[in-house]
Amino acid sequence: MSSDFQHLTDNSVIRVCTVMAQNTRESPWLFHFRSSETFVVVTVTIAIFTDAFIYGMHWLSEWAPVKKMYTERRYLSDLPFFGYIADQSRLRRLPFVFGLIALAASTALFAFATSFPALVLARGLQGLSGAAVWVVGLAIVSDGVPAERVGAAMGYTTIGLTWGFVLGPMMGGYIYEHMGWYGAFVVPTALIFLDVVLRFLMIETPSEYTTPLDEKNEPSNIFFLEKPHQSKPESHLHSGDGVNSYDTFNGDNIQRLGHTSLCQDHDSEGAPLLVSSRCADRGEKKATIFSLLVSPRMPVAMLATVIMATMFTALETTLPLYTMETFNWGSSGAGLVFLAVSLPTFGGVYIGKAIDKMGVRSVGTSGFAMGCLAWILMRFITSNTPGTVASLVILLLLMGSSIAAIEITAMTEVSQVIGDYEIENPGAFGDKSPVAQGYALFNMSFAGGQLIGPLVSGAIRVHAGWSTMTLVLGVMCAVAAIPFTLFSGPPQKKKQPEINSSV
Repeated sequence: MSSDFQHLTDNSVIRVCTVMAQNTRESPWLFHFRSSETFVVVTVTIAIFTDAFIYGMHWLSEWAPVKKMYTERRYLSDLPFFGYIADQSRLRRLPFVFGLIALAASTALFAFATSFPALVLARGLQGLSGAAVWVVGLAIVSDGVPAERVGAAMGYTTIGLTWGFVLGPMMGGYIYEHMGWYGAFVVPTALIFLDVVLRFLMIETPSEYTTPLDEKNEPSNIFFLEKPHQSKPESHLHSGDGVNSYDTFNGDNIQRLGHTSLCQDHDSEGAPLLVSSRCADRGEKKATIFSLLVSPRMPVAMLATVIMATMFTALETTLPLYTMETFNWGSSGAGLVFLAVSLPTFGGVYIGKAIDKMGVRSVGTSGFAMGCLAWILMRFITSNTPGTVASLVILLLLMGSSIAAIEITAMTEVSQVIGDYEIENPGAFGDKSPVAQGYALFNMSFAGGQLIGPLVSGAIRVHAGWSTMTLVLGVMCAVAAIPFTLFSGPPQKKKQPEINSSV
């Protein structure tokens, strides 16, 4: 009797615990909206815009070049750390929020600092924030968006990046002139507040909650990202039995899949009993992020990122002064003409969609070709005539399209390299995919280009002139296009011989 009562009590406790566990996993408020691709992409884009906007206000005080150099060096040193932490964390949102705290602290220090060391500390914190926002933010997008739409999603993030860099100095200077030093920080404070709200509202892993899928088993996709296509253009996209699956996952209970390990779920009840022998010892980590550097695809993507950042910062450094000298413009006119470089980023989502359909190789090579043509033709912008001004604007639009195409291509290639490596070597990274560390390499390359661009372009411009500088940068784009054309994109698969169905 006592044993039966004990057994009944144990079963009751188990039922109560099960019910409590199910209640704790109920969908939170506005679950579908907060976990949608749209909300995730918008949140990361605004985070990147906020970081770039505040970064762009560095010129409002003295010692700006010195502080910028310190920021880039700190940025380079912090990127690997955040990449590793983000890959090891259960939720990437934790280091993402930490970056927000660092950004708020740097903004406060920047506003109230009265000494040069305090300003340098503020820039160091801003470099820390930038490392967290870029690495973790892009990893969240790569995880939260199906692989067939990563290119389009990365196109949206470039809008936040470019316009943050452009509007930061412009709006900061305007507000500073009309509202003073402290008034210039009203907009950054409002952006940080908006960033706080969005980052805490975002649901990073919707699979943790027991929410049923819709009838078509499609990922939550509310506003502007297209629905999945039935055909997958890239090698790491596969379709299951009636459901859209990404990477190499197939299943009826998966809502949205990112770069999770290919062998992670073989212990679940619904997993197949027989699995690949390469997945048997998935607990043993056989590869690291440096394994991706052995094949040429990741180094080529990093090289493309360096070239892209060099192009952008070379224009940012030399173009305003050159237009002021050539066309006798003031600082406002020199700043407005630079908007032509930024306008093509609004078409970044279409560039991303072209990448998703055509592949990174063709789009990236086209970007380098446009950059080479724009730089070389810019050598002839030497006279102060209306036709020359119109030609300059057209060339800057072409240059902006080139920069956007190369940037989005490189960002997408990083995600694809990791996905393809996991397909070829299941379980090589263990249970944790190093997507954040991959984007750490991408952002280290970007920061390196930000350092190289002003130094190289400024030195050539001073010692050899505008024509030589544009020629060197044009040749640089042409040379960089060669390895990108040869090695980027997934390898071509050999066609399998057809098997007679009667056999």
